[in-house]
Amino acid sequence: MKNIIILVIFAALLLAGCGKLDDAKKAMNAVKQAAEVVESTADSFKDMDEDEIKKIKLNEKEVRSFFNNVSEIKEKYPDIHFQVAQVALIEAMSTGENLQNIVKKEMNISFDDYTRLSTVITFAEAVGAGLQLTKAMHEQMVLGKEALETQLSGDLTTEQKDELEKALTEAKQEIEEFEKEMNSDEYANIKHNYDLVLKIKEELDI
Repeated sequence: MKNIIILVIFAALLLAGCGKLDDAKKAMNAVKQAAEVVESTADSFKDMDEDEIKKIKLNEKEVRSFFNNVSEIKEKYPDIHFQVAQVALIEAMSTGENLQNIVKKEMNISFDDYTRLSTVITFAEAVGAGLQLTKAMHEQMVLGKEALETQLSGDLTTEQKDELEKALTEAKQEIEEFEKEMNSDEYANIKHNYDLVLKIKEELDI
């Protein structure tokens, strides 16, 4: 983080020009202020990885609260897209605002809750949108297995039969592993979160 800040400050000095010391100082101060904001909020973003996110099952009350808060302040801060906290952080800084201060002042949830809900909701929407594709893939795998079974019932040479039996064994193993993942708690959580987010966004006309 500090190395990045130093590089950005150096770039700001170069862009400002050697003969414009005041402009360089202003640019450097702006970068320092932005760095302070990033460092003060970094802990809220770094504690969750994908495996942890998959295990979180949202409830209706917290999702509704999140979207109500986001909807209520979007007119006051039209240049900030609060639904995705990481994006909102950058947009807030670009307008001279501090995202943490905005959330504390304007929302009735803590900044940590805001970033957690934003992260889980964003992940649920991104991954959940592919659930139908996942279902279609499973159906195609089953159809492929059935096709192999049908071929095995025909007149085949020993070599052809061996190849088909090997392919069928691999297909069954792939389907078993795929179904195991589809029946996991993580998959159920993602589907639950995705369906819940869609429901509430539709109700709130977001």
